[in-house]
Amino acid sequence: MEREGIEITVKTPSRLHFSMIDLRGDLGRIHGSVGVAIDNPSIVLKAKEAPSIEVKGLRIDRVKAFAETLLVSSGISSGVSIEVLSDIMEHSGFGSGTQLALAIGSAISEIYGLSLTAEEIALKLNRSMRSGIGTFAFKHGGFIVDAGHKTNSATGVPTLLFRANVPESWRFVIGVPTIPIKKSGSVEINAFKKLDPPPATLIGEISRTILMQMIPAILEEDIVSFGEAMTSVDFRFGEFWREIQGGRFTHPLIEEGIEFLTDNGALGVGQSSWGPAFYGLSEGEAQARKTCMDLERYLNEEGRKGRAFVARPDNRGAIVSKTGI
Repeated sequence: MEREGIEITVKTPSRLHFSMIDLRGDLGRIHGSVGVAIDNPSIVLKAKEAPSIEVKGLRIDRVKAFAETLLVSSGISSGVSIEVLSDIMEHSGFGSGTQLALAIGSAISEIYGLSLTAEEIALKLNRSMRSGIGTFAFKHGGFIVDAGHKTNSATGVPTLLFRANVPESWRFVIGVPTIPIKKSGSVEINAFKKLDPPPATLIGEISRTILMQMIPAILEEDIVSFGEAMTSVDFRFGEFWREIQGGRFTHPLIEEGIEFLTDNGALGVGQSSWGPAFYGLSEGEAQARKTCMDLERYLNEEGRKGRAFVARPDNRGAIVSKTGI
């Protein structure tokens, strides 16, 4: 196949991670998670065949590492030229590592005709070891529930349990305070090592809320019920992580920001993964923009620093396009 002159462009979503589901494993499965794909922030990169690995733009070392791993594991002796045009901030709750890995893997797969699925790329690049939200956000977009892994075979990408489109009028107002960032992977590993499994009553409440409130609400486009469920699962697991996070959230500014969103009409709130990103659910663009401006002002008053922006639901997933011969 003639590849010279072909350029691949990949644009990814990012994701908000609402909650884990079951960290006990006594029913034969462990982990599981729930979240949503959003259109902002996103990664955009361009790639084409090259004699060696050449990288321009952002996160050069990590891009090189992902590209080299995939090329070697696929038995390809040639290289790839990659330019990262826009990026998702690392260790902020948006799943940037998984989106970058899948974007690079998808580009290389297209260039060399490997026909790799998102799941296969994730496995080759050691992504989605616990949560599958990032991989399925990349592949499908939308609202996602995954069922984790079998406890006797905790390998592979978690099983996709449920996926649905998010109503186009729903918006997420997102705040990112400027605070010291704990690397999410390190925090997560420490949490799983340090804490005993959560009580079965907590897991039962989380599972019941997802099954009997979140999923029906997304299907019925009931934003109030969905927002209540979103808040409930986030806060309940936040209490469980209190020993690791130092509170329900990983920093007092996150808690203050979430209280601000609640006081200003957000229909549901939470911290994405280990933060520092937090979010509020809003109906319609106009209301979301107003809340966002107010939150931006709040995050930069009285010695605080941070930024706020609006994200739409991404119901498509990553866009991979090809130009050239």
